[in-house]
Amino acid sequence: MTPLIPLVLSCGMCYLAANTVLTWINEGATKEEMVERIVTLCVTMNLQKEHICRGIAEAHADMAIWMVNKKKGTDNPITAEAVCGFALFPQCPLEGPLYTWSLDFEFTGPKPELLEEHPIPEDAPTLKVLHLTDVHVDPHYTPGSNAECDEPMCCRKDQGEVKDPKDAAGFWGDYRNCDTPMHAFKDLIKHAAKQHTNLDYVIFTGDVIDHFIWATGKQSNVETIKTVMEEMKQAFSVPILPIIGNHEAHPVNVFSGLHPEIPEELSSNWVYALAAEMWLPEMTEASKETVRKGGFYAHEIKPGLVVIAINNNYCYHLNWWLLYDNKDPTGQLQWLAEQLLEAEKAQKKVHILAHIPAGSSSCWDVWSKEYRKLIHRFENTVVAQFHGHTHYDHFNLYYDLENPSRAISAAFVGGGATAYTDVNPNYRVYTVDGVREGSTFRVLDHETWYYNLTEANLAGPDVPPNWQKLYNFKEAYGLASLHPKDLDAFVTNLVKDKDLQDKYYGYYVKLGDSSLEKGCNDKCRKSLICDIVTTVHTDDAKCKSMPFESNNALKRKKRDKEAAIRIET
Repeated sequence: MTPLIPLVLSCGMCYLAANTVLTWINEGATKEEMVERIVTLCVTMNLQKEHICRGIAEAHADMAIWMVNKKKGTDNPITAEAVCGFALFPQCPLEGPLYTWSLDFEFTGPKPELLEEHPIPEDAPTLKVLHLTDVHVDPHYTPGSNAECDEPMCCRKDQGEVKDPKDAAGFWGDYRNCDTPMHAFKDLIKHAAKQHTNLDYVIFTGDVIDHFIWATGKQSNVETIKTVMEEMKQAFSVPILPIIGNHEAHPVNVFSGLHPEIPEELSSNWVYALAAEMWLPEMTEASKETVRKGGFYAHEIKPGLVVIAINNNYCYHLNWWLLYDNKDPTGQLQWLAEQLLEAEKAQKKVHILAHIPAGSSSCWDVWSKEYRKLIHRFENTVVAQFHGHTHYDHFNLYYDLENPSRAISAAFVGGGATAYTDVNPNYRVYTVDGVREGSTFRVLDHETWYYNLTEANLAGPDVPPNWQKLYNFKEAYGLASLHPKDLDAFVTNLVKDKDLQDKYYGYYVKLGDSSLEKGCNDKCRKSLICDIVTTVHTDDAKCKSMPFESNNALKRKKRDKEAAIRIET
């Protein structure tokens, strides 16, 4: 998640601002001139405070100038329509052949018949997998500082006087616009390691860096990433499989593709080189090569189970390098198809890690549609997907492209270690069908662990947070399994049951006190359910097919049911 976006409220205002900046570049303005003009424009339009405008302008100016000049005079110059089409996706239209591409996956052959899955024996071995995500460590978080500052992010010592005691940042974090104290992150991984001593491996779905996007830098990002990864390695004696989040880059969100003409100082090579250095030491040389190429890799974590970690920041609509090249940058989707075909031929199963849920508003729909094709084609092979980015505890369902009533794949979104915003910190542990002949390697169940931030802050710095199990999925919802068909049945019930919606919303926000206080109205409830069944943000067909009823109608049904019970008794 990225604060400050959207800065512009309408397409018209965006076109005006973008055309102004493009004109300056085309007229040959220097970086210094560009920065000053953009800061003036930003402040005049009352978008942000001067130092925030300046930080963002200075971080992006070199890239913008180079990119616009490189595209000048070509068949596809950078236009205001393209800038705003990405910046305010999907609000502003993004049209033309450059933005409607598809990939040729015919080499993978026709979709095979669905494999029959036999019941899993009760005594079958299982794997325990810890899911960490979105830690957003702020090295400058200061307990007691101003959590009600007049900036997009708060809780640093230089952000104004605390005028009311309730405005002070909590020791263990804060529900407001603040990131994670380093000591809170260390407590989380310490507890997870102590509580779950039977882990087989750890997955980390990205976002180490804080949300102060106007004040980050390459060197400070590198230092924080190294510190966080080293802390994880010291806490856990099992393999850690990470993937890159959108905040790891500087400037934030921007990941360049494979173009040798891009100057080294503007490319994302430093992020990928750092990942290759810090990640799995037992990774194959082929996997290290793809990490250096674009931050993605495949690793057979257990015999028969391949974890494929992709860098889907290439679908993030705020990745400005998509203006330069957006058709499968680095060839990652093509590579993914090849890896899935290889796994299928070897009769192996695949878990996919990616930071951003493909159906979220953050992910460009052209990319999501191509990714969805692969999930459909390799239904027998891809048995689970794992994401972060949203900071909420939820899941997504993919449906058969030829029979939209049939769920084919589940994607699990793991919440986040950050409390930003209005949620409690958490981690997840999955129980996975283990190594055996005929293993499905499906997620059999999962449990979420959290602590209440209000309670932790009231207890003070000398008392560790009270970590506890928030819920176990099967137990909480009375499900036989987490197979896509059972999750689909759960969604059907969710549409009709207000009490179930209340429970789902509570776990979604991880019982965050401020979120529970705000509540979830009819529009919110519908959005929660639609998010589950939407895997391409602009395709709401499945959402529209759901038999939604108003909150009042659900209340009437509940009253009628209670009245009938009273009559019977």
